[in-house]
Amino acid sequence: MFCRLKQKLTLLLGTACLLGLCACDGGIKVKGHVYAQKDSIGDSQALVDQSRSPDANLSPIKGAKVTLYHAGDYSKEKAERSELRSDSTLTASDGSFEVGGLTSPFRFNAGLVIEKDGYKPITKVFLHDKIDHEAIVILVPESVK
Repeated sequence: MFCRLKQKLTLLLGTACLLGLCACDGGIKVKGHVYAQKDSIGDSQALVDQSRSPDANLSPIKGAKVTLYHAGDYSKEKAERSELRSDSTLTASDGSFEVGGLTSPFRFNAGLVIEKDGYKPITKVFLHDKIDHEAIVILVPESVK
């Protein structure tokens, strides 16, 4: 009888260990467009999950680097950039991009960094609380001195 109890406990412990090792990954994806403002007035801006139609005086930017990163667990504190979970891409000729990958299945702060030579870079930290996000980015040219 002791042997059967030992076998059941071993089986139960083994099953619990396997369940504990199963990963529960989540996902994140940001799609959008990067546009250039014609004048160098103001700062670059990024809108995530906010409706806005691009102005007629904006033009798409090809080759802007878009980096998405996990900025830490959800909190009101300043989010730190992490290299642990990040993905980068370059924008297409129409300024479009799609970036993302596997990540935590929980809510957290995510960061979107957009950079292009000759333009003011922008970092936008946003709450990741769903898989798909949309972004409109407007880069402002650097001032020529």
